[in-house]
Parts: sequence; C-alpha cells; structure tokens
Amino acid sequence: MKTRKKFIAALLALTVMVLAVFAAVPYRYMSFNAEDSEEESEDSLKAKVDSLQKEQKDLKAKIEAAKKNIQSTEDSKVYLDSLIAATQNEIDAVTQLIAEYDAKIEQKLGEISEQEESIDKKYDQMMDRLVFSYEEGTASYLELVLSSDSLFDFLSQVDRVSSMMDFDQTLMKELSDQLKVLQDEKTVLENTRSEQQALEESLDTKKAELEQDKKDADAYIAQLQSDEESYAAQYEKVKAEEAATEKELQKLLAERARNGGGQYWGGEFIWPVPSAYRTISSGYGWRTLWGRSDFHRGIDIPAPYGTNIFASNGGTVVKAEYHYSWGYYVLIDHGGGYSSLYAHNSQLLVSPGDVVQQGDVIAKMGSTGNSTGPHCHLEIWLNGALQNPLGYVRQP
Repeated sequence: MKTRKKFIAALLALTVMVLAVFAAVPYRYMSFNAEDSEEESEDSLKAKVDSLQKEQKDLKAKIEAAKKNIQSTEDSKVYLDSLIAATQNEIDAVTQLIAEYDAKIEQKLGEISEQEESIDKKYDQMMDRLVFSYEEGTASYLELVLSSDSLFDFLSQVDRVSSMMDFDQTLMKELSDQLKVLQDEKTVLENTRSEQQALEESLDTKKAELEQDKKDADAYIAQLQSDEESYAAQYEKVKAEEAATEKELQKLLAERARNGGGQYWGGEFIWPVPSAYRTISSGYGWRTLWGRSDFHRGIDIPAPYGTNIFASNGGTVVKAEYHYSWGYYVLIDHGGGYSSLYAHNSQLLVSPGDVVQQGDVIAKMGSTGNSTGPHCHLEIWLNGALQNPLGYVRQP
C-alpha cells in the first residue's frame, strides 16, 4: 500500500512538472533562427529600408531648402518626385520583408507541431514505463539475491534492471531537451511577431505619408499653373528641355540604327495600360495649355497611381531615367526605326540595355515631372519623328 502511495505521489509530481513546463511556453508567437541564406535576404531588405529612409530624410531637407530658393516651386517638385519614388520603394521592400516573415513563421509553426507530437509520444512512453515499474515493483538488490537461484541468475537480473533504469533516464533527458528547444523556439517567435507588427504599423504610416506627398506634388504644379509669370518661365524651360532631350534621343536612336539596331520586331503595338483604363485625357496634336498654344507630343491615359505600364511592343530599353519635363520615363527601341516613350511614371522597373517583350511591365504609373495627376504619356517615334500614337495603338 505504501509503495502504491509513493508511486501515485511521484506520478502526480511529475505530471505537474510537465504541465508547468508546457504552460510556460507561449503558443501564440514564435521567431526563428533563419538559415544563413534567409538571414542574408532579411538583412539585405532591412538595409534597403534603412537606406531608403535616409534618402527620404535627405530629400525632405532639400525640399525645405528649395522653398527658400528662387526656383523653389520647380525644385521642390523634382525633389518630391524623388521622395515619392523612394517612399514607394521602401513600401515595396517592407511589404516583401513582411511576406518573408509570414512564410517563415508558417514553416516554423509546422516544425513546432511535429516537435510537439514527438514530445507527446515520448511523454506517453514515459508514463507507460512508470506504470510498468509500479505494476512490476522495484526490485532491490537484496530481493534479487534471495530470489536468485544462482550467481549467474542474480547478475542477469541486475543487468536487466540497470538497462531499464538507463532507458528511463535517457527518455527523461530527451523529453527535457525537446521541451527546452520548443520553449526557446516559441520565445523567439514572440520577438519576431513583435518586429513584424512594428513593420506593419510603419507600413501604414508610410502609405499615409506617400498619399500626402502625392497631394503636395500636385499642389506644386497647381501653384505653377495659377502663377502666370512662373508659368511663362516654366513653359520655356520645359520646351527647351524637351527639344534638347529629343535631339539627344534622336541622335542615340540614329546611332543604334547605323550600328545594326536590328529589324522591326513586327506586329501591332498594344495599349500601354490595362484595358479598363481607355480614356484619353489629352490627344496628339495642337492644344491650349496654360493659356498658350502647345503641341502635345503624344497621348495621355489617366489611371490610378501604381497602375502597370506595359511595353507596347518588344525591343531594347534605350533610356530609363528622370527628366525635368517627362519625370521618370522609359524609351524603347523596337528596331526598324520605331521607338516608344512612356513618361511621368512613379517607378521604373527596367534599365537601359534590358530586352523586353510586348506586354512586359516596365513601369508604374505616376505624376512625376511636368504633370498634374497620374497618367501615362505615350509617344511613338518613327525614324526620330513624332507620330500620332493612335495610328499604332488601338484604344480599347
């Protein structure tokens, strides 16, 4: 009877100990010890976010300085365009980092589930051993001597009992080690979830800042339009910039053609934005802009910020950079003297020298440069001369 009470007390104490260990382990959260390659990926993204934040801080300082300058309005617009692009890049990087956290957390939760199943199995084995020991009784060395028929029989029984004790100790150690690993993993998860939550909160703040920056950018252009004197200087500068850049690009395209720029890729040009956005806010040809007669070099297709801009045809990217008037723009050489230009983007997704296929996403819609409101400004050139884009692309 005393032996039974001792066993029950020991069993209850052990059960309480194990339950206490499990209760101390938080189930909601976990971080992970990432593989080397994964850490490098996270470190790279975090470094990118830090760099973009520093760039934005510098740009904001330049905007404040530009407000005190004679050319404050136009300079501020250029800096705002850069700030919007940097903020968008940071949002993309943070979003990608959050997605990586989600994937790794999902993977680790699966590993924890397997670890818990293994622990449960070992725990059941240990309970079975305790019950078996109780039912069989714990043989003392004196009992073994008295019950043995010979010295050989005694040594055999001692060896069997020792083996059982060794097995029990090994099982207990394995269970203890696994519980510690599980607790460590879930503790780290809690930290990672906290980091992820902080990233998500910062992402919401950045998105709000981005929207305000876009409004500020449009406000600067609106200010230009309402100021006749500023407009005159702005208009002349824009036309001069466009003329100088156009000559540069014509020379570059002619040089490519002389150096075997290649045959025309062929086929019809496609609409440069999703077909849901078919409105043309400003067509090709003469128009009145800011009270003056102005020749519009292409067509303007408005759509929300961030809308995909497609390559109207396959070819080689010749230019992908910022221009005072066009903002962030892309110029593609399609061979055979054909080329297309896409202006006022918020982001550029290609670089000079890239070969693109028809329909590839080359940029994101924006309102950079001399622009009010997000739209795609599309130009088509043939042998360096402007063409009406509607002669080449079909409006949906």
